[in-house]
Parts: sequence; structure tokens; C-alpha cells
Amino acid sequence: MQIWFAAVLAAASCAGPAMAQTAPADAGPVYTLEAALRAGGGSAPSIDAATAAIDAAEQARAVAALRPNPQVQAQVENIVGSGAYQGLRSAETTLGIAIPIELGGKRSARGAVAGAQLSRTRIAAAVIAADLRLQVTQLYVGALAADRRVATAREQARIATEALRVATIRVEAGRASPLERQRAEVARLNAEAGIERAERLAAAARTNLARRTGQPVMGRLDDALLDRLPPAV
Repeated sequence: MQIWFAAVLAAASCAGPAMAQTAPADAGPVYTLEAALRAGGGSAPSIDAATAAIDAAEQARAVAALRPNPQVQAQVENIVGSGAYQGLRSAETTLGIAIPIELGGKRSARGAVAGAQLSRTRIAAAVIAADLRLQVTQLYVGALAADRRVATAREQARIATEALRVATIRVEAGRASPLERQRAEVARLNAEAGIERAERLAAAARTNLARRTGQPVMGRLDDALLDRLPPAV
């Protein structure tokens, strides 16, 4: 049954909460979305509950297809009376076996109900698997987008640093006023602060993904995934 549920998760597709850190873009192997989905499926209590519900429904369907068990019946007469029937001296015991006979298609109807319940349980399990895949995918894409924002912020800081260098040269050469260099310095400081904000958000996004999957998010993410996503309608 674990195999069947894993297939449902893929088609719709432990450790405690672990703190994640933002890794360099070129550090370690790529942590793919598929790996995150596998980790999320292995650490989700809802998956275990859905699997157990399917197992129970399958057993119930198997039992529903069986014939009723024979019943042993016993009957004791002429006891606890008076006179000749006092005590157990004149007791008469009758033993028998009763075999229920189901008429009107009761057994087939019972099996059909159990089969319908099994189908309903499997559908519920597929919904749980799809919901899990959606949650992990959203968190993964969010972490990936946060990493891209970090890269963008670093590039902006590089450009601001270069602009400050050029402004300093111009001011020293007397081709620009000191105000131009001050503005470039402010822009550089803002860009550096932008890097810190982006890195904090990226670390938080990875932590959220790690909590949902039950595993730390190490290494770089699959940056090409964003390019493979369909365009928003």
C-alpha cells in the first residue's frame, strides 16, 4: 500500500523542524523539487493516516466479500424445576449449528458498499497527496525566488559600488561636485542594506521549506525550475 500511495503522490506530483541557511550559488549538489517532494511525503502525518485508512478500507472490502460465519447454538431444558425436574437430573441439552443464508443479494450489496468506501478513501488520499505537493512546491518556488532576489541585490550593490568609484574619480578630477559622490555613497549603502534584507528573507524561506519537508535545505536550489514554469495567465 505504501507503493500505491507513493505513486499517487508522484502523480499528483523524521527529524524535527530544522533550521536552514542560505548556501552559496555554487555550493554542493542541487536540491531539486523532486527531492523536496519525497522528503515532504515521508514526514507528513497526513500521508501516514491516509495510507492506514486505505489499508483499513481494503481489509473491510475483503471481509465484506466473505460468507457469514456458522453459529453454534445450545439449549438446555428441564432445569431448576420441582419434583422430578429439580436440579439438573432431568436436564435436556440440545446442540446445533446455524448457517445463515443471505438472500436478496445482501453479500454483493455489502461488497459494493465496501468497494465504494475504498474508492472514496483512495480519492481522499489522492487529494491529500496533491495538497502536500502544492504546499511543498509553493515553498520551494518561494525559496528559489528569494535566492534570485539575493543575487539581484548583490548585483545592484556591485553596480552601486562601481558608480561610487566613478563618482569619486570625477569629483577628484574636478568634473563633478561632491554632492554626486554623496549620492553615490547613499545608493551604495542602500544597496548593501538591500542585500541584508534579501538574505534574511531567503533564509526564512528555506527554513519554512525545511519545516515542511522535515529536512534541512542544503546546497543550491534548481534555478532552472523558474524558467520551466508555465507563464501566468
